[in-house]
Amino acid sequence: MPRRAQKSPFHGNSQPATGSSRVSRSPLTAGIIFALGVLFAIPPASASDSFEPHWRHLKSTLSNQDLYRLIWALPKGGDLHNHHEYSIPMSFWLEGAARHGYLTRTKLSSCGESEAFQWLTLRPDSVKKLSACAQRDFTPVSALTEPQRKAWLAALTLDPTESRDEFFDRLVRRLGDLERDPKLMGDALVIAQTQLQSENALYLETQLDPREFHGLTEDQGAAAIRSRLARQDSLATRIPVRMQVSALRFLPGAENDLRDGFAFVQRNRDLWVGVNLVGREDNPDGRPARFATALRQLRQNYPSVHLSLHAGESSQADSHVLDTLHLGAERIGHGTNAYLDPEAMKILREGRRLVEVSLTSNLALGYVSDLRRHPFPTYLRQGIPVCLNTDDRGVMDSNLTDEYFAAISLFDLSWDEVVQIGRWSLEFSFAEAPLKKELLTRYAANVAEFERAFSAADWRQTLSRIRPQPSGTTPRLLHLRQPGQSQPDATRKSRPNL
Repeated sequence: MPRRAQKSPFHGNSQPATGSSRVSRSPLTAGIIFALGVLFAIPPASASDSFEPHWRHLKSTLSNQDLYRLIWALPKGGDLHNHHEYSIPMSFWLEGAARHGYLTRTKLSSCGESEAFQWLTLRPDSVKKLSACAQRDFTPVSALTEPQRKAWLAALTLDPTESRDEFFDRLVRRLGDLERDPKLMGDALVIAQTQLQSENALYLETQLDPREFHGLTEDQGAAAIRSRLARQDSLATRIPVRMQVSALRFLPGAENDLRDGFAFVQRNRDLWVGVNLVGREDNPDGRPARFATALRQLRQNYPSVHLSLHAGESSQADSHVLDTLHLGAERIGHGTNAYLDPEAMKILREGRRLVEVSLTSNLALGYVSDLRRHPFPTYLRQGIPVCLNTDDRGVMDSNLTDEYFAAISLFDLSWDEVVQIGRWSLEFSFAEAPLKKELLTRYAANVAEFERAFSAADWRQTLSRIRPQPSGTTPRLLHLRQPGQSQPDATRKSRPNL
């Protein structure tokens, strides 16, 4: 079962963020809290104060298309929250399956199965383990007709009308054996690097777990990925990759999977840096408190293995973020409902944990009904470290620029805020100290070059040379902004009562 189920010119039903929560404070108190957050919780950014007027001018005068072009070239730090196999264009998996002899289920006969879904893609030896009835439903991917190929791609891409049930229960399971193919998984990493390189990002930290690669031991799987990243096409991207393994939180053996995951990361610390818990949080078997004993012991035994856990991927109030912080998580994946828990917010405002925000994913899966009501600006302006991430860009047909465009246009981010978000993504990465230092140096240089280019007299010519690659999500985001005008963000005028 999938663990989720559940070149730029500058390379070299959710509570509104402005509403009230369960603890009420006066506007004066909220303002004081915000001011303290700005003074003490937010590290100084490397942005130039002199560029802020240029940034405001660009935001207020550019058309939607030109603002998107500008943000495509914007220096970005790292993408810290993404699920590797679902972060690649689904066409890659279709073509790979055809080349490597995979079969896919093109119809559903009544075969007496407790669970079955169309377009599940398997190796021939896996198909042979099924009933004779089910075997007859499978067709070689290489023999699919054009309508069938389109249907396969549609089944692996989340339509705006589809629910999170479709995503978790069927869509992400259809890759089947493809996500256990070491060659395809390695080649997909280079595509992920190239995607970030084109968007002027610097670092990829992805959830890639080689422990179930077909025909390989755990460490042989790690060696296969290590070898692929050492090839010239990967190195040429200058996008360092570090990875996490994950445990599916609601399975009966999740604790044992965590133990094995920590041991695996410890043996492969050159590339694997941390462990994650994934899967639907609305399944009570995956509650964070379940793992308190196991994680307490594991963090004692493996102190250098980092912990970033999914928590708060919900529109309803619960204690999951707080419980996850108590587990020792250094980063929170999503944290969409954290603002509903005053105790969790208190800890997050200390500035020592980062929230990995994925705006378009939260919208697509229905954890926010309107991006304008996402709590992201509340976290940012309360001094909580945040970064922007893609989550499942291949399945959702989005990209990192979409995340930044949504944040900048909907929440009127200042230049200092934009730069700080990128910095935080590197400072809170699990990269080793020398690499982190190198990445922060490169990021500062990219920021300085961007400021120089877009405060120069010929900035319009520079902008015209940028060639973005919009995603399927991009047009929907462009419609959220009035052309040539940044959306005013009420969090600047009225601090949320947190």
